Amino acid sequence: MSTGFRARLTKSFRARGRNVRQVYHTWRRASRFLRDAPRRAVLATLGPTEFDIPQQMGFVVVAPGRFPETAGVVREARAALDSYDAAAPPAGKNRKRFLQNVLDPASLTVDFAIVRFALRQDVLSAVSRYLGVVPLLTTISVFHSDTVDGDPTSSQLYHCDGDDVTQIKIFVYCTDVDVPSGPLTLLDSATTREVQRRTGYWYRQRLTDDQVREAVDTPREHVILGPTGTCLFVDTSRCFHFGSRVAAGAPPRLVTMIQYQTPYSFMLPAGAEATLPFRRLLAPALSPLQRLVLGE
Repeated sequence: MSTGFRARLTKSFRARGRNVRQVYHTWRRASRFLRDAPRRAVLATLGPTEFDIPQQMGFVVVAPGRFPETAGVVREARAALDSYDAAAPPAGKNRKRFLQNVLDPASLTVDFAIVRFALRQDVLSAVSRYLGVVPLLTTISVFHSDTVDGDPTSSQLYHCDGDDVTQIKIFVYCTDVDVPSGPLTLLDSATTREVQRRTGYWYRQRLTDDQVREAVDTPREHVILGPTGTCLFVDTSRCFHFGSRVAAGAPPRLVTMIQYQTPYSFMLPAGAEATLPFRRLLAPALSPLQRLVLGE
C-alpha cells in the first residue's frame, strides 16, 4: 500500500464516529499480526499490579506518594518552566495560549525521573493490560496553563482525543490543583459512550457543558482535584474531558503528561517503532517490556 493512499485512508477514518474508527483500528491490528508476536508474548507474562485502570471507568487516580519518582518529576517540571523561552518554544504543539508545552523532550535521558516513571514496570504493566497490547511511548510534555480572556475553546471544551481508539495519558500534577486552577474534568468511559450515541459524536468535535448535560439524565462529571504529586491515568480517546480553564487570579497550573498509544494509532505510520522520539533511549539493561515500549 502506498504512503499516500494510507494517509488518505487514515484521514477518512480518523474523524468519524466510534464504530467506523474501530474498523480502521482492527484492520491495522490484523495487518501487524506477525510483527506483534513479541508484544503478545510479553503481554501474556504480565500479572496484576497494585493499581489497575478499570475498563468501565477508563481512568484511575493515584494519590501522591505511591510512586517514588513523583517528587523528581515535579522538580523537573518546575525546572523546565524556569528555563522556558517563549520566543523559542520546543518542537510540538504550542499553539494554544492556555496550554503551553515548556519541555524539550530531546533533553530527556534515562537519568530523568520522568523517564524512569514512564518506564516503571508496574506502570507499563497496568497500561498494557488495559490496552490489551504493549503500547508505544510517544510523548512526554510539561504543560503550563494560565488565565486567558474569552470563552472556553478547543481542549477547554468536552472532547475525545482522536489519536487512537484507545490510549492512556498519565497526568502528574506539579502544582496543587483546585477548581479555580482549571482541573482536568472528565466523564467515565461508559457515560462517554452514552453521550457519543445520543449526540452522534464525531471525533474532532467539541461539546459545551450544556450539550453534555442535556445528553445524560444527571451530571456525571469527575473533577480531578489534588495536591502536588497526584497522578491520573486516563483513556482520553474513550473519556470525554476538558481542562485548563484557569480562573482569573488563580495560580497557573503545571502538569507533566506521558502518552502511550497502541501501534495501531491513526497518528503513527507503518513501522512507527523506527521513528519514535524515545527509541534513542534503548539499552540492553532494559527489560523486554521497556524495550518494546521504546520502539524495539
